[in-house]
Amino acid sequence: MTMNPLSSINNPVNSGAVLADAYGASGSQSSVNSANGIQGVNASAKTSASNAPSKDDNGLVLSGRAERAQKIEAIAKDFFQDGSFSTEKLPNLIQRLYQDGILSDGQLNRLTNSGFDIPPTEEQSLADFIDEQRATLTNSSEDRELAGTLDEAKWVMRTMDAIQSPVVAQKANRVASDITALLESDRTLTDQQKNQYQGIKSLMQLASMTGEHQQATGQLNSYLALAKRH
Repeated sequence: MTMNPLSSINNPVNSGAVLADAYGASGSQSSVNSANGIQGVNASAKTSASNAPSKDDNGLVLSGRAERAQKIEAIAKDFFQDGSFSTEKLPNLIQRLYQDGILSDGQLNRLTNSGFDIPPTEEQSLADFIDEQRATLTNSSEDRELAGTLDEAKWVMRTMDAIQSPVVAQKANRVASDITALLESDRTLTDQQKNQYQGIKSLMQLASMTGEHQQATGQLNSYLALAKRH
């Protein structure tokens, strides 16, 4: 299985089409190829006012924390609301998270150093893949464990508007670890299944990294009432 490591993403963003895709406009393969990675999203793509107070649609001044939460909610709406997120959209999601200041340079480096991979693209959404896999599982202990992992992955995907919360980050990290173990196991998987499971793992790593950063820096002091989402 051929992977494109995050560290290979080192071309500056210089295409209007790529920027449009990063904000959810399309997600075409040509745009994904031209975005070809993360460090291709450089500091010049960030807004110069990312750390300054801003106003919402009603003219109210937002704190840095509130503005960040608002950006995360917008990203979740653009990428995850309709349940169609697929591996081909991973580069655009990373780009958007970086441009909006949700992921820092240091976090991107940490992802690179932790073996983050962007798998070959699959058009099938991760949500549909999870449902498809769940339908084939038996009542064996191994399959029950995998079913639990897939259910948690889907929960994280439904809760991407709260990825700054350590609660989401911890669950995402657990799913990523479980998928790693699955991919390294003797379980027979097709290339398509491997690509999709790697896509789930990579998405979970992104969610986990964001939460870890928020927890470590103390930028988030109040957490969403996630229990209501369960």
